[in-house]
Amino acid sequence: MVFKLPKPMECRECGSNNAIFHRIVYADIIISSVFNLLFTRWSLMNWLFFQIHSYEHLVTPHFIRACLQTGLAKKQIEVDSDVSILAGMLWKEANKRGLNVWEFRLFGLPRNIYIAEFPNGKRITYEGIPLPQKIKHQVKWIDDKDALKKHFIKYGFPVAKGSSVITKRGAMQVFKNLETPVIVKPRHGSGSRHTTLHITDENELVRAFFIATKISPSVIVEEELVGAVYRATVVDGKLVATLRRNQPYVIGDGVSTIQELVDEANKHPARTGPYFSKIKIDDSAINELKWHGHTTKDILPKRKRVTFHQKVNWSVGGTTADVSDLVHPDNVELFEQVADVLKAPIVGIDFIINDISHSWRKEKRCGIIECNSMPFFDNHHLPFEGKPRNVAGAIWDMMEKYK
Repeated sequence: MVFKLPKPMECRECGSNNAIFHRIVYADIIISSVFNLLFTRWSLMNWLFFQIHSYEHLVTPHFIRACLQTGLAKKQIEVDSDVSILAGMLWKEANKRGLNVWEFRLFGLPRNIYIAEFPNGKRITYEGIPLPQKIKHQVKWIDDKDALKKHFIKYGFPVAKGSSVITKRGAMQVFKNLETPVIVKPRHGSGSRHTTLHITDENELVRAFFIATKISPSVIVEEELVGAVYRATVVDGKLVATLRRNQPYVIGDGVSTIQELVDEANKHPARTGPYFSKIKIDDSAINELKWHGHTTKDILPKRKRVTFHQKVNWSVGGTTADVSDLVHPDNVELFEQVADVLKAPIVGIDFIINDISHSWRKEKRCGIIECNSMPFFDNHHLPFEGKPRNVAGAIWDMMEKYK
């Protein structure tokens, strides 16, 4: 019997086609925080966790074999529609290199668990993205935005001014010491879910605070950085790809109205799916245009750029552009230093700066906004503009190096 997993309800603050189960995520954050606190404060718990993790790779193959033999699980030997785009890219790249990959499906359900068999007989089990066991474990605070900020300040890395809070009063206190506009986001999470930008007064702050606390007991209140959002992906200590993540936008020609510019942009063949969508003019887009001082009927001045949504989201018309060849050497050095500090074999670094070809040392209000230990690197393979980058290949290069 194959079980169908329930889907979360649509949520405007999560973003179209990006919804999550709010209560489950909230509870998971609390549980994870308690365990992280125990591991940090109680050395015995930390030692026990390390021992369990050390033997996990020895126990897992036996568990998988037992499930397959008893019929509780099945062996999926080909990429199908239930395999994520990212996992499929890794799978196909592995096959090109002579590696045999198959998926472990417990009770017939996709579990994002894969087994890769190397030509020399070595076999590894991985969840989502393969990681070499011989590399030191990454720091525990990599996905904690507040802890990340505090550690990065010590290393002299650029970050936005601000801090985490758990109460409305705390949010107010932090807000008063920051330069507007301000951003409020969940302390844990990804995909810009329940994140609010362009906050300039206390009423907007309170609304944003309650939006963020729907999925996280603790939220970040910080100054809004200036520029585009870039995703830099570092594999095995080397920057392998950098992508500019564009909000849905148009650029004026001095003749056409904003609506006409949108209609023209929506004719691009890549916007017919499955990856990119047409620009949507909804209530959020109208409010974003208002922030820029425009309506859809305005003729946009030549070369002026306006955005339609706060979130960098493909489902509402966002796009991407590969800029790997444009990254300033100082920025390359920064990204690789971040990966070294995090002890992360793979890390996706979200960075805001006006121009990635300029040094971060000379840009104002630029900085790292978060890091991802399991980054969605498929973006680099399928950019809206520019050259595709084979991040999956770089990952298997690393795995073959340390196998």
